[in-house]
Amino acid sequence: MNLRGLTRVLCGNLTLRHVLQSKTYSPCYLHAFARTYDMPCEVKARFLLLYGSQRGQAQAIAEELAEQAAEHGLVADLFCLSKKEKYNLEKETAPVVFVVSTTGDGDPPDTATAFVRKIKKRTLPRDYFSHLHYAVLALGDTNYANFCNCGKTIDSRLQELGATHFYSMGYADDGVGLELVVEPWIEGVWGAIKKAIAEMATPGQQDSVSTSTLYNTDHNTASQENTEASGLDLSLGSLALKDQAPAPTLELPVSTSEVETRAPELEAEPAIFEASLARSLPPLSESALNVPALPPPFLNVSLEDASAQELIGPVLLGHHQEVSISRAVQLTRDDAVKTAIMIELDISGKDIPYQPGDSFDILCPNNSAEVQELLQRLNLEMQSHHCVQLELRKDTTKKAAQLPPYVPAGCTLLYLLTWCLEIRSVPKKAFLRALVDCTEASLDKRRLQELCSKQGSADYNRFIRDANVCLLDLLRAFPSCNPPLSLLVEHLPRLQPRPYSAASSNQRHPGKVHFVFNIVEFPACPGRLVARRGVCTGWLAQLVSPILQAYASTQGPVAMPGTGTLPKIHMGLRPGNSFRLPSDPSLPVVMVGPGTGVAPFIGFLQQREKERETNPDGSFGETWLFFGCRHKDRDFLFREELERFAGSGTLTYLRVCFSRDAAEGTEAPSSPRYVQHGLLLHAKEVTSALLKDGGCLYVCGDAKNMAKDVNDTLIDMITEETRVDKLQAMKTLASLREEKRYLQDIWG
Repeated sequence: MNLRGLTRVLCGNLTLRHVLQSKTYSPCYLHAFARTYDMPCEVKARFLLLYGSQRGQAQAIAEELAEQAAEHGLVADLFCLSKKEKYNLEKETAPVVFVVSTTGDGDPPDTATAFVRKIKKRTLPRDYFSHLHYAVLALGDTNYANFCNCGKTIDSRLQELGATHFYSMGYADDGVGLELVVEPWIEGVWGAIKKAIAEMATPGQQDSVSTSTLYNTDHNTASQENTEASGLDLSLGSLALKDQAPAPTLELPVSTSEVETRAPELEAEPAIFEASLARSLPPLSESALNVPALPPPFLNVSLEDASAQELIGPVLLGHHQEVSISRAVQLTRDDAVKTAIMIELDISGKDIPYQPGDSFDILCPNNSAEVQELLQRLNLEMQSHHCVQLELRKDTTKKAAQLPPYVPAGCTLLYLLTWCLEIRSVPKKAFLRALVDCTEASLDKRRLQELCSKQGSADYNRFIRDANVCLLDLLRAFPSCNPPLSLLVEHLPRLQPRPYSAASSNQRHPGKVHFVFNIVEFPACPGRLVARRGVCTGWLAQLVSPILQAYASTQGPVAMPGTGTLPKIHMGLRPGNSFRLPSDPSLPVVMVGPGTGVAPFIGFLQQREKERETNPDGSFGETWLFFGCRHKDRDFLFREELERFAGSGTLTYLRVCFSRDAAEGTEAPSSPRYVQHGLLLHAKEVTSALLKDGGCLYVCGDAKNMAKDVNDTLIDMITEETRVDKLQAMKTLASLREEKRYLQDIWG
């Protein structure tokens, strides 16, 4: 073969016509040309990728899938399920992948609601999707009863309409770590997509989509073109240190020759006897690593020293309004384990038609001290009032890249970090991978690689996910990591509003709404050396501290000292609330709410009390409340009001459990310790109220422990009282959910 001619092909200055017309034409030329250019006959096969996301997790996973598709010789058409004008499942001829989350009490995310409603129409014929081949990756949390319910709903309905699986369904659990299911599911989906494409292709399509295109994932040439200056080569979608011999596996070999100490004055790293966020132990520290490919950057972020009017407060959505805090009362003694605060909002003159049991969003900022520390760490404190300019990179390879819509045009850097980005979010592995290339010290770089690798999943869960580590914690642990601002905007999610339940009735408190919260405390731990409070609860506690009324105080509204004004916040009703009293007041109501979970039931009982006053001859069903706290004299929330409800007959049965008093012997040994124990003591009455009298059951509070325990107890109660097996009891409880007679307002 003529070497000069081959060089011209490989250097890119010879066209396909030149190759074919050359007198010295050789098949080797065409082979070299094909390796350098995308041949027209090798069209990358496509598949449709749809996502439904509430807080961005499903969207991020779908975008990662779309990015990886090119490495496998595929093209993903990526769309949100809400963009129905962009895709047409009725005529889709390629495999379809769904990535969907679940929100609320098993509900689809807002972006998937219309799609789910459409496919659930009973008028659709049984073969409506008989042409469709699909796979579903469902995201959920086993701390909640209806785990992955949206994904299950889509899957079962598509099956009913004739669609066919081409890959097993994935159930990713945020309660233990989504990546435990997501990563192996993604690894296996590529072969399944290729097989499905080959099986679905018509003869004509088989000609245009070659087998080599579908199954050849060797993209070394393209990967090498994207080699970063960080000392890492991109190879086969994974990473390999330079100067290592080529390996057949997709691994990052450990390189002891390149390890350097963090501090220059130390000749060797001190011996490590326990793993930490910053350092690992063998075998991980000596293992070859499978590290994900570098996420493609897609934003250019610049700061302009231009005059700009500093925005104050959050960018309001249509249903959010500014309201005043008219009162704040501490509901627990100072020696209680947790501090609970009740806040009263003045909504007079506002269009906020709430009902007892409704939830609303509070818009809160990031902690100002943490924002300032982040600015200093990024060496941007002198530019905090500069205008942020965002634009998409023209060279980005990110699919469906777009400017973040939650960053207002012309905002300052200080505003961006205060109101737009969730700086407390737990960094995902893709973010850790991006931070690798912003890190100088070899030990820091290696540890970040471990934490985002497949082999380091256990360390990721232990030191990052379970410890609630955030970006600031990482920057403290890895001082040689210096990310650009663009990386933060690309990887930090939107600062989300925080939901709270109404703890009042507007019939009892017209023009007012109450809500209750515990101040969330995060003590320091090995992976997170700085103690901190919850983003919203810490901010609210600080905001109301000047007007906070002490425990057992009966004062009215108190203005801010020296100002004569009341503090203000921004709030809005959450759509789709269903946690409400039954429309028929004669039905029994069973309420289970330990701690601040009692909040919506205060509103229920205020409403019922008012209804009894206005209709004394009406028929009202019995009401049960199972409340729990640690100590009777320290954190019995709303004690006087609940005892008054019980005394007036508004609350038929008040059953209270004091867990620490029972454990310390200040309560009778037979006293129930937790709310589920109280339910068991009244199993016969509660079961009869629910199953014979058509009553409604409401559970509010902690999802991780209480809600699970209550659910298990209910199954045991139904099993015992109705003399059925456990499976039938579970079906009975499921039917109560279907009938909206078993409702939960729970949180993790």
